[in-house]
Amino acid sequence: MEDQLYDFACRLAEEAGQYIRSRMDDRTNMEQKTNGSDLVTVVDKASEALLMERIQASYPDHWILSEETDGEGNSYDKLRGKPGGYGWILDPIDGTTNFIHGVPHFAVSIGIVKDKEPVIGVIYSPLTGELFAARKGHGAYVNGQAIRVGEEAAVGQALLGTGFYAGDWLPDSDALPEVARMVGRCRNLRMTGAASLDMCWVAMGRLTGYWHRGLHPWDSAAGTVIVREAGGTVTDYEGNPYDMTQSTIVATNGRIHQELIQQLC
Repeated sequence: MEDQLYDFACRLAEEAGQYIRSRMDDRTNMEQKTNGSDLVTVVDKASEALLMERIQASYPDHWILSEETDGEGNSYDKLRGKPGGYGWILDPIDGTTNFIHGVPHFAVSIGIVKDKEPVIGVIYSPLTGELFAARKGHGAYVNGQAIRVGEEAAVGQALLGTGFYAGDWLPDSDALPEVARMVGRCRNLRMTGAASLDMCWVAMGRLTGYWHRGLHPWDSAAGTVIVREAGGTVTDYEGNPYDMTQSTIVATNGRIHQELIQQLC
């Protein structure tokens, strides 16, 4: 069953990504959600409609949780309220602000869970053509080539990533003291604006670690599988296994995990 789901999700992510790429001229047709940094475009909505239509046609007994349909209200409670069995957690364009500005760091993110445990993750970057995919117990891949987390053994050797979440885009953002604690302690820091791809970068060693507050399930479901299957570690800020109903996440190569949490918190 899951090998069929995996293949279907890979094809679906590429189909949505090709559609998004064909609509780059529409990327500035947008609306504001919670604030000026939390945006949605007509292409986000059309990509979501494509994904949901295909899934519902092929797997009508599976539930779906998706950003543009389910974004209002408490996403953690919505996930808790879903039944057991298989479910799809979707972000039709993760990194919408990058998409709007033509920055080639955005992606289609498809996470599949079984009894709310992530078992398949597929993330496709339309402009770079990178398809990241993983199935629990079967490793992680980019365009069919196996990937592994980096070998850095200390935070001082690490290139790290983080970001702001929409509700915290404020002069006194919670992210600022966290960044301040890491400046000068790690090799350097990146804030690239698409959590799903940032987690893929951890999985393939481009980043050594990544942390973030305020992610929703659609930001992290697919990336969690990919990092874990690439040999990495994903927890909350307290070091507890990450389960998508938590508001903090730390994803690393495993080697620096405890040191990063200690310095971050």
